[in-house]
Amino acid sequence: MNTELRRSKRYNDFLAVSVSVRSDATGEREIGPFAGRIINISRYGACLLMPLGIPDTYKVYSSTSTNNSLHLEIQGNMPAAFDDFNLSGHPIWMDPFVLDDIRAFKMGVEFRSGADSQQSGDIIDSMTAESIADLFIITDDK
Repeated sequence: MNTELRRSKRYNDFLAVSVSVRSDATGEREIGPFAGRIINISRYGACLLMPLGIPDTYKVYSSTSTNNSLHLEIQGNMPAAFDDFNLSGHPIWMDPFVLDDIRAFKMGVEFRSGADSQQSGDIIDSMTAESIADLFIITDDK
């Protein structure tokens, strides 16, 4: 997709996450949790990298993209703030990912609500914030 046509800027990082499929009706976890990574994020969605070795890999995508009573639950920890986050969304696309010996798949996820968009904004702020330790570097120029 042409980057100029996107709704918002994407930020690249490799945040470790746990991905599950959860029912809106019962609140129960239907599938997962599986380990994954957010490889880029925007205010409206994220791109997840998931290993191919996951059992029911296709069910994670197909069940949540076709059934509106199920959603993806993406849980992780913001690196700089050490705050936990919990995002929910629906997958939009899925593509294979092959790099040398690494076999995985990428999944594009659109967040469900304004609260998820706000939380993704907090994650972006955490990722892009300059480290406090870097602000006070003292160098000896003797």
